Amino acid sequence: MLHRTLRFRLLLPLLVVLLPGLASAAAPEPVEYIRFVSAPPGQEHLDTAIGHFRRGDVQVDLVAAIHIADLSYYKQLQRRLDAYPRLLFELVAADGQQYARTGVRTNSGLSGVQIWLREKLKLTFQLEEIDYKRGNFVHADLGLEELMAHLKGHWTETLGMFLRWMLKDAARSTNADGSIRFGGLELFGAVTPGADRNLAIKRVLARELAEMGDMTQASAGSDALIARRNETALAVLQTQLQKRVKRLGIFYGGAHMPDMQRRLEALGFRRTGVEWLVAWDMRH
Repeated sequence: MLHRTLRFRLLLPLLVVLLPGLASAAAPEPVEYIRFVSAPPGQEHLDTAIGHFRRGDVQVDLVAAIHIADLSYYKQLQRRLDAYPRLLFELVAADGQQYARTGVRTNSGLSGVQIWLREKLKLTFQLEEIDYKRGNFVHADLGLEELMAHLKGHWTETLGMFLRWMLKDAARSTNADGSIRFGGLELFGAVTPGADRNLAIKRVLARELAEMGDMTQASAGSDALIARRNETALAVLQTQLQKRVKRLGIFYGGAHMPDMQRRLEALGFRRTGVEWLVAWDMRH
């Protein structure tokens, strides 16, 4: 089991950014869209945010996504997404692809990790649970060919970004709350058999996922991959605003949201509030 959890940790940067890879008007809170709530012990949970923004009579919500989570989270999220007159969504796909629940192919290279996450940690996948064929859903991302062309033109920058993440992650000796970080040894510490062991591993991975998200958010504005996709989403938003749509949601990965927020603010939107949804519930 340990080698699977280590493989999952190596996949965290991809899960944070790539897969379909959270106030007041002064926005005093930090720009945070994914958080791990670590205290009190036994009450831990990993959350994503919905940030509310207004400009005059127009409301735009940034709905942060996490691409692997509890089934109950995706059920609640689907209800929220369905309520928007227009919901702009993230999904890199080939031109003309129908946006539906795709499912996870059991013959994929990640199938072992996926099965383990589903069976042992009771997690499921965004692409399995969110229905992208809803009538209010509007595609607001690059096509597959566009993405590949962009990566080809910025491959050194993109590779450097992932290397910086990996090196920074390897160098961390403490967690964000100041507790000591043991890396893979934490997983060896989860020796209690049965469900308790799986719950302990889930806590470790939830913290890692949130803190990896913090690192990606810190560099999001200078990252060509995030910036290019956010530009695409905001261009679709402008088109919808020209159609006089008054309430919209933008459903994107949490790592995209700090840069997305800055772009909204540059258009005159101001944050008016934030809600948190529990994505990984480890409370007992």
